[in-house]
Amino acid sequence: MALINTIDLGQARKNLTAWLAGQLPDATDVSVSEVSSPTASGMSNEILIFDASWTENGDRVDNGLVARVEPTKATTFPTYDLTSQARLMSTLATHTDIPVPGIVGVETDPSVLGASFLVMERAHGQAPADDPPYTVAGWVSELDGPQRATLWDNALHQLAAIHAVDWTALDLGFVNLSDWGEPGIDQQIGYLEHLRNWVIGERPHPTVDGAFEWLRANRPNESGPIVLNWGDARPGNMLFDDTLTVNAVLDWEMVSLAVPEVDLGLWLFMQRHHTEGIGAPLPEGIPDHAETAGRYHELTGYQPQHLAFYEVFAALRGSILMSRYADLMTAAGILPPDSAMWTTSPASQLLAGMCALPPPGGTSSSWIGQRG
Repeated sequence: MALINTIDLGQARKNLTAWLAGQLPDATDVSVSEVSSPTASGMSNEILIFDASWTENGDRVDNGLVARVEPTKATTFPTYDLTSQARLMSTLATHTDIPVPGIVGVETDPSVLGASFLVMERAHGQAPADDPPYTVAGWVSELDGPQRATLWDNALHQLAAIHAVDWTALDLGFVNLSDWGEPGIDQQIGYLEHLRNWVIGERPHPTVDGAFEWLRANRPNESGPIVLNWGDARPGNMLFDDTLTVNAVLDWEMVSLAVPEVDLGLWLFMQRHHTEGIGAPLPEGIPDHAETAGRYHELTGYQPQHLAFYEVFAALRGSILMSRYADLMTAAGILPPDSAMWTTSPASQLLAGMCALPPPGGTSSSWIGQRG
């Protein structure tokens, strides 16, 4: 689901041509194809897709590229830092085997596309879809059980590889959410409170606020290592080729330093959201919660702890973001002003059940299927 795109694609083509020529000092005769912006590109950035070609050292170079443009009004998060995202992705692409698209450049001058943006090489493949969910439709639903098992195991290998990154040696400490304390669950809860206040403000949201009380009452004593946390850990942010190998790991805007369970909790919650949350069974071949934790242990040697707590944490973050999406979609005219999505969604319904809270009122709705 994407909000209404605002960038003039024709002007973007002209500006990107000039910008790209400036990024490639050894290139001549730079050209850019028509620019497209997919309607299903997401809620947090505008995505521009284009092909570029140029002559370098006497050879013609052709490359598929993607620009991620920072939103200026309909923002999902309080702040964006594309420069840090690009630095992280470049480091991972250069120094690890994690398949991260190469970065062409970052631009903070808004005169080019109206906002800061980064340009990266375009990766190819298919992602398990959210809309409609991969559990009920689409190419993943058409695979057989062993194929889905292979796909999920390949995805889990990538999550394990991210957590194995020596972030200290690679000087990646800049991703730490240091404004909210030292890395750990207190920092994560502190940032989530900041996000809640930015999204919800003084409006009552009994499920979200009750879940914060649950988190504080059930906070575990953490003993796991502090690792690079992807932040949006799920197979839906990976591209797979025809052999079900991971071609690319995408969407690094929520990266942080935390225990592995923060990523694993989100992984498990998103799987719950796309099954129990929409009344669908877990497809054959996709491991359940216990099997996922066991396989992660096999891959890393680390036994995840307190996953039920971290899944509640993920559900709370998802509920807050659903409230933000509801605000954005209402402002864009996609949802009516009286939509119940602001408080009632599959995420908040699941969150209430996990915390033994009263279910939120109204008919549950979601951005899934709410195309503009």
